[in-house]
Amino acid sequence: MSDSSSIVLVLTTVQSEQDAKRLADDLVSQSLAACVQIDGPIKSHYRWAGRIEENQEFRLMIKTAITTWPKVKVRLLKEHPYDEPEIIMIPIAEASDGYRKWIIEQTN
Repeated sequence: MSDSSSIVLVLTTVQSEQDAKRLADDLVSQSLAACVQIDGPIKSHYRWAGRIEENQEFRLMIKTAITTWPKVKVRLLKEHPYDEPEIIMIPIAEASDGYRKWIIEQTN
């Protein structure tokens, strides 16, 4: 599959639903994402600054084109409320042709 038709899933988490909605609206309005789904609240357990933490978070599942991914990453780093945000990109190997085409059209 060529880069021009490849799509990816980008994951990030934030502490508030308000921040999740703000990021989702920003990415879609800038045509950086075709769709952003918000899950939550979820519980995250992690080590930060030498301490075990447990917090409520909201997960964003961002659907975009591989060619748009670098811009998504830059935008998330700029707009994300965390000092060191989780930003994970997962290539999507298979998707329905219509859905793949729709994501590409919305983000290129």
